[in-house]
Amino acid sequence: MKGSAGRPLRCVVAPPAPAPYREPLFRALHDRSDLELRVIYQSGRQPSWDVAAEWFAAEHAYPARHLPSWQRGRPGRTPIIWPRGLERALRSADPDCVVASEYGPASLRALWWCRRHGRAYVVFTECTPEIDAMLPAAQLRLHRWVARHADGVVAVSSAARARLLRFGVPAERITVALQSADLAAVRAASAGRDARRGGGPVVVLSVGRMVPDKNFSVLIEAFARAGVGAAEARLEIAGGGFLAPELGRLAERLAVAVRFHGHVAPAELPRLYAAADLYALVSTYEPFGVSLREAAAAGLPIICSRAAGAAGEVAIDGRNAVLVDPGNVEEVSAALTRLIGDGRLRRAMGAESRAIDTATDGHDVDAFAAAVLAAARRRGWPYRPRSTGRTSRRIRSTRAGRR
Repeated sequence: MKGSAGRPLRCVVAPPAPAPYREPLFRALHDRSDLELRVIYQSGRQPSWDVAAEWFAAEHAYPARHLPSWQRGRPGRTPIIWPRGLERALRSADPDCVVASEYGPASLRALWWCRRHGRAYVVFTECTPEIDAMLPAAQLRLHRWVARHADGVVAVSSAARARLLRFGVPAERITVALQSADLAAVRAASAGRDARRGGGPVVVLSVGRMVPDKNFSVLIEAFARAGVGAAEARLEIAGGGFLAPELGRLAERLAVAVRFHGHVAPAELPRLYAAADLYALVSTYEPFGVSLREAAAAGLPIICSRAAGAAGEVAIDGRNAVLVDPGNVEEVSAALTRLIGDGRLRRAMGAESRAIDTATDGHDVDAFAAAVLAAARRRGWPYRPRSTGRTSRRIRSTRAGRR
């Protein structure tokens, strides 16, 4: 749908920093004829994250801008970011709709700008009900207030949608658009893996930063309790972080066969998925779990934390996954024992992972675009009449009154 003068809807998305798994989504949105996309990153990178600087792309296949910012790091969590010049960047882009990420300072500033200029405001959120117990009461009230004042909300999972419904956000304003991921290379690298695999130990892969939420200590302990030797199974962990030395000592003390890869560049991850037999994610808090989409695209059976936002949509219990309580070491250990010891079950679940990957492919793009267009229509787009130029509607209205 195009507005007056036949032009597409101008949409600005304001994520915290460039993330590789968002690139396919933004490229696809840029290619649409009904949207004119511009991405304004609050920062070019997040130094407090335990990833290499090159993880944050500097060049993009769509119009993008990286703002300078002040940041306050939080160990293991996304830093608090104050982008400099956000309002000037929005004024320059003159969007019909702004999509802000979560509920931080930039989101509040975007809401203020949209209300001042009569533009649509959309929140993009990964947060599930799991986060509510972690938030101070005032911050939880802020989340609820912002969500209820948005013209639309894009939730990356059904669990995130359930949280918004609890907030009192009308169902018609919520759109589920599954978390995006760059999956083409993973699919290509993993094609025909079963035919290539010979003997050797079962490779259990887990990808994530070495921070408390990822719960790698429980995964290592569960592996030890499973009682499998190095000739039967090996655990591989890809990711850097401040817990790396501690986890290394734990694996050594428990005599667990673990290979720590450290930080792995996105271009190198597909080969790890292709070489694995089983994927494990046992995070205590995981808003979605992009790696679960990658594991499904690789055709891997999955052990998945019930706390993950993707549980039930990408990792489905009894189909391609075994869901576990991340705080229960014995439950995680039992799942490892079961899947390591049953090759036929792993192959059956791996086939289901590929089917789920096929069924969810492209869901993020169409749903995201539909949410943005619907929110803009609620705010009165396409505007009639609408003057050209970058001056706000409020200023144009004032000038008209002076005539």
